[in-house]
Amino acid sequence: MASKFIDISKVEMRFGQFHALSDVNLAVEQGEFITLIGHSGCGKSTLLNLVAGLNRPTSGVLVCSGARSPGRGRNARSCSRTIRCCPG
Repeated sequence: MASKFIDISKVEMRFGQFHALSDVNLAVEQGEFITLIGHSGCGKSTLLNLVAGLNRPTSGVLVCSGARSPGRGRNARSCSRTIRCCPG
């Protein structure tokens, strides 16, 4: 039986008055492959930033590899997403 690698329970994320994520629940097993799809602005990147530990959820529990995600630390860095054309 596979063990939970990511366990997200009742996670909410707010930026001021803006409610970016509300009551998100997700369990990903060790070795499982998932895809997040949705329209622009639906919270995909916000959720991935929480899983990566770049941000702390406003409420709820996020556990990765058996440890509760502490959120952004002093050594955390973010990078922007840029589409670039590479010469063939």
